[in-house]
Amino acid sequence: MRLLHRLVLTTGAMCAAFALAVVPASANPSTTWTATPNPANISAVVSGYTTLTAGTPLVCTQSTMQGSMYSAVGNPATVATFNGLSFGTSVSPCQTALGIATFVPSAPWHFVAVDYNPATGVASGYLADVYLRISEGISCVFTTAGKASATYRNSTGVLSVNSVPGELAVTSVTSGCGTTVTTATLPTFRGNYIIRISGTTTAPTLVGSNP
Repeated sequence: MRLLHRLVLTTGAMCAAFALAVVPASANPSTTWTATPNPANISAVVSGYTTLTAGTPLVCTQSTMQGSMYSAVGNPATVATFNGLSFGTSVSPCQTALGIATFVPSAPWHFVAVDYNPATGVASGYLADVYLRISEGISCVFTTAGKASATYRNSTGVLSVNSVPGELAVTSVTSGCGTTVTTATLPTFRGNYIIRISGTTTAPTLVGSNP
């Protein structure tokens, strides 16, 4: 009985210590999101290229987004809206192993914030309402929809989109894709967008807090 009592006390102390160690890491998630300026009309240009991988990589070296960033309350919270979406140009179209690829997005897309790290100035979350109709090569046509994990870094003004399999789904395959793209395919979407306040070289900032 004395040994059992010691074990109970020791276990209880360990659990209490563990609870104290764990709780602060998940406590006080950001519920107030402050954009500066508020609202900020923004433009975004891809740095390098965007890649949508659905069976094979589809690469766009030209991609832009237009919209606004704004303050919000809640968690998760929508803090940016992108209405103007462009992938590829007539001079530099998107490319795939099957030939030229055409991306037709359905706007708006939204950046939803769920966490903020004050040490790094990085807000993490995801792009929501992502929808693309894609024509690949001569005859492959399909649509993809869902979300894509993303972070926004204040120091550089870069929105990094880095989705993981399962966030996006192929919602329909119209024709000509064979086994390359099916409704079982799980696309990924990746790209780094440099965001600036429209007409300037200044990046907006987004700070999460729990007042």
